[in-house]
Amino acid sequence: MTTRDYSVVPRGQFGFIDLLRGPAALLVLYSHYVGIYLASIHQTYWLKEWVNTLFVRPLVIVDQFGQLGVMVFFLISGFIITHVARSENALRFGIRRVFRIYPGYWLIAIIVIAFGITGTGFQLSWLRNWQDVARIATITNYLHAPQHLVLGVGWTLQIEVMYYALVACVMPLIRRAPFWAMVVELAFVFAVIAHAPSFGDDWYLFAANVAYLPYLLIGQAIYFYWAGGLKGGWALALGWMCYFAAVFGVYRILTSFLEPSQSRILCLVLALGIFVWALNYGHRVGLMRVPKFFSDISYSLYLIHGPLGLFLLTKLDPLMGYGNAAMIAMMASVAAAAAIHYVVERPCIRLGRQLSNRFRKRPPAVTEPSAW
Repeated sequence: MTTRDYSVVPRGQFGFIDLLRGPAALLVLYSHYVGIYLASIHQTYWLKEWVNTLFVRPLVIVDQFGQLGVMVFFLISGFIITHVARSENALRFGIRRVFRIYPGYWLIAIIVIAFGITGTGFQLSWLRNWQDVARIATITNYLHAPQHLVLGVGWTLQIEVMYYALVACVMPLIRRAPFWAMVVELAFVFAVIAHAPSFGDDWYLFAANVAYLPYLLIGQAIYFYWAGGLKGGWALALGWMCYFAAVFGVYRILTSFLEPSQSRILCLVLALGIFVWALNYGHRVGLMRVPKFFSDISYSLYLIHGPLGLFLLTKLDPLMGYGNAAMIAMMASVAAAAAIHYVVERPCIRLGRQLSNRFRKRPPAVTEPSAW
């Protein structure tokens, strides 16, 4: 790796991120359209059998690639959000993250509620309580018992938002003392997990979400090493501490993941290998047109593919067979995601940047890659 001066924020595009984000979303889409859907109707398909034979069973891939895609997203966020935090103050950082995450989520949540296609057991009676509405709108509904769920993938957004908040709290250390930034973050994670059963159901749910933060912090450790903020030995040591924090969370809270068939740690290892390979060799490929397109629409695709695609699968499968229905569901989801990205997501990101630039501090922010 080229030695970098950590006092200088690296500029330019991150092609390897563009290479990873689209396939990560497509892995989640495959998990829902092929793996989970076919299991739910007790059928199989030649594509699923081939993929299971070559990859799922030999590599013990959880949830038919769904968790692998999520782990890749977590590593991406850990890397990119740390990079962005080095060149923004807390207010700018918060404004940009709000305009990046929430408009698309709000739009799709409204659509699935209006058409009754949430697939999560959502009940309109929840909207009569302003507290439930506020929790759904802020994606904090995953932190309160009972959880009132709208989007099946929303749990990962809750973890992302928690990571943003954690990064904002240690932002001065990220700029000046990366080692201590990670020490503080890991101390917080260990403390919350250790006291998971101590303060009631809501706290337990909070701790369960915190137990996922180590996966993002591994991406942060990789960033610090890449950017020159940590030497290899320290980055490796902190990476292992993140691993221990993740395992601690599994033993303390997420005990079902101890089973090999449910292991998030195995997904993490595979995702880490993919991420490091892309970091070293994927920049040029990620800047090509097709990877860039799927990278751009990946967030919208991640949000819309479940309610729209599974709805179409359920309706079309009896009429034209699974293969044709799955193809239509995929094309419709990609088209809808592209429309949402260009009509809603991109203008809102641009608006967030314009508003946040009023709070710019010198030196000016780097060109921000598209990131959650």
